[in-house]
Amino acid sequence: MEIITIFEGNLYAVKYADEQPDELERIFGEWSDVQILFDFFDEHEQDLAYFNLTKEIAVKETICEAKQFRKELLKCKDSPEMAIGLFEKLSYNNAYELLLKQKSKRKWLRIYAIRIEENCFLITGGAIKLTQTMNERKHTNDELVKLERVRNYLTDNNVFDFDSFNDMQSEL
Repeated sequence: MEIITIFEGNLYAVKYADEQPDELERIFGEWSDVQILFDFFDEHEQDLAYFNLTKEIAVKETICEAKQFRKELLKCKDSPEMAIGLFEKLSYNNAYELLLKQKSKRKWLRIYAIRIEENCFLITGGAIKLTQTMNERKHTNDELVKLERVRNYLTDNNVFDFDSFNDMQSEL
């Protein structure tokens, strides 16, 4: 596992050993790839029926929403406090935990992250979420597993705030 700096001081992404790009680039790559999206919506057509959309419209909306989502994230570069408003607590959290599991959402697009400090986030992955809970589909449940895996990695490396996160980074 490698940690890639997106915006120094407030936004980072995990690069898993078996993956080529970091998670932020992976999800935006998938969300802009027409064939991947058609395949996804074809596989999850029953979930898409809830939204009363065709696959073609879902693909177009996903690409459009992903572009807007990326623009929102880019604002964090010049205004780190913007990250606070982009992410919210994932319902699977204990309110008193350190390294809270977070999500950022735009329509059915989700970016999952661990909150290091108030305006510092480590992106662990992302997915298209068409169901009410993450446990209902393998691809979203896999994102829960990644969140826990990264949180455990940070905990095992004595990360509990931004300073300890930086210390871990400098030791790697």
